[in-house]
Amino acid sequence: MVSKRVKAGVAYTICNVILKGISFFSVPIFIRLLSPAEFGKYNIFILIEGILIILSGLAIHSSIKNAFYDKKSTYDTYIKNCVYIDIVVSILIGVIANLSCLFFSESIDLTYTEVNLLTISGFCHSLISIYTSKLIMEYQPNGFIVVSFITVICGITLSLFFILTIFDYNHYYGRIWGAVSGQIIASIFVIRNLFKDGVAPFNLQDWKYGLKISLPIVPHGISQIILSSSDRLMIKYIQNVVFAGIYSFTYTISLVPQVLFASLSNVWEPWFFEQMNKADHKTLKKGANQFFLLISTIYILMACIVPEIVKILATSDYYDSIDISILILGGCYFATLYYIPCEVEYYYKKTKYIAISTMCCAVLNIILNYWLLTHYSYKSAALSTFASYLAYFLFHMTMSKRISHQWLFDMKVIIIGIIITLSLMGTALIYISNIFIRGIIFIIVIGFLYYQNRDYIHSNIHKLWKQRINN
Repeated sequence: MVSKRVKAGVAYTICNVILKGISFFSVPIFIRLLSPAEFGKYNIFILIEGILIILSGLAIHSSIKNAFYDKKSTYDTYIKNCVYIDIVVSILIGVIANLSCLFFSESIDLTYTEVNLLTISGFCHSLISIYTSKLIMEYQPNGFIVVSFITVICGITLSLFFILTIFDYNHYYGRIWGAVSGQIIASIFVIRNLFKDGVAPFNLQDWKYGLKISLPIVPHGISQIILSSSDRLMIKYIQNVVFAGIYSFTYTISLVPQVLFASLSNVWEPWFFEQMNKADHKTLKKGANQFFLLISTIYILMACIVPEIVKILATSDYYDSIDISILILGGCYFATLYYIPCEVEYYYKKTKYIAISTMCCAVLNIILNYWLLTHYSYKSAALSTFASYLAYFLFHMTMSKRISHQWLFDMKVIIIGIIITLSLMGTALIYISNIFIRGIIFIIVIGFLYYQNRDYIHSNIHKLWKQRINN
């Protein structure tokens, strides 16, 4: 099992590095094809899409981790019933969305095309989440990699095709048609794999089991969307869509390490459940420390180079937001640390506490954004992002203690690590215009990494050298 976990972890990480690298380097292309207003509009589309993704499947994929242990004999039937839930709810959402567009078109500010693309996207994303959650628990990265590549590669390729041909008069439409088309192709692949052995009968007991776990995740997921996107939405409506586009670009860049760690969380989740089932808290604490230190190190390194990344990838229209890039990155740091304590809430099936914590932080974020954006520039939203995600992490860490009645993680390591990380990121922020100072911090951190892992590095170099000589 350890071997499977390591192989899966390596596969997920390499897959995400390649895919996010492709997505990352496609950003300058779309930045130049879409105006700041169109880029801002596309980001608003993505935010609405995120809410529909959660509503379409009622977050049923979140129950698969528990079902893997609770429903071993009927696991495949349970997965198919999760798909049925996604289908039924998506149809209802589609009907409601189209009726709303018919009677309240002026208030909604969305066309029929956008409404239906959003509905289809919500269904496809939920379906893919069900499939990938199943693969993650089974340590089967191959299918995960294939569906991920299909979604990303087809989405980018078709977007470029539509923008340069059919929708050369409306690049925003070309972008959303391309992205959703990629999801449709991936969904066809998923359905073929999930139902290759035939359909399964509807099982209301499976529906009750899954929804009991997943329904509290719906307000949690929506609150996550609000928490991560209310700044951009409020910038658009309180200030203007151009500022929303500029801010969205910098925010997207700052999400890069969080997206990378999403791949590692695919290994952390099943591994956490394994250790909890074995009551091996000592091993769990050690693994959590390693995960935490890796997250902190990557964010420090990213803070040292993010201003240069913005300059390389964007045009001068977006340079105005460089001075808040590290502050936004600090918020994303705490959003990523959330991966550590949240599994406690999932393991004990106390998903209502996840929702409560996240909803409180979402409300805090809206209040802070409204006050700051009505008094200061759009850049002030970065401060509310940082403060809200700090509260987000602290709430969930406290909740994990309350549920398990103990600290399952090494709080001394976490507290000291956060202080050091924020100090170094703060130094990079103070010297954001001085690449020399930030370069020194970068080199020191790399040196520390080498020193901490020197025995492992030397032993592997020695093995490779011996293999080369023997060959």
